Amino acid sequence: MPATPINVSAANEAVLHLAAADAATANASATALVVPGMQDVTINNSTGVFRFKTLDSTAESAVTTPATNQLSLNCIVDSTAFFGTGVVGDDDAKENGLFGVSKNKTRVYFNVYFDGTDTGSKFLSGSGFVSGLAPTVNMDSPVWVTPVTIEVDGDFTQHTVPA
Repeated sequence: MPATPINVSAANEAVLHLAAADAATANASATALVVPGMQDVTINNSTGVFRFKTLDSTAESAVTTPATNQLSLNCIVDSTAFFGTGVVGDDDAKENGLFGVSKNKTRVYFNVYFDGTDTGSKFLSGSGFVSGLAPTVNMDSPVWVTPVTIEVDGDFTQHTVPA
């Protein structure tokens, strides 16, 4: 039986929630910063490798080292998502936006949903720090677009949206 690809052609399928308070806050779109206008998303889990040679072997040996995990994307700059709501009492990620949590070096908890937020949908979660913001605009692309990188501190964890 052929594999079934995850189709994200609908706007509500590939979703990213960020929260500064805790992982539970990132689960709820009402309290989390929902990053809009994503153009592409890359989830990188790169296990490191240490290679060494010994005099008694004709081949190198290898040992894995801890993984470097990273979530990167490009998105259209939305004023509220980039600069925050400014509403005291909102989660810090929502209040300060992508720029604020990057500038303030605030740890964010994230959920990246592969096929929406409906029951049974798969997602990865983790925590890390927003970096790599570089908003750009030009005549060929007259809307602000920025790369966003979340440098993950630790592992990605796989989940399924509960009923």
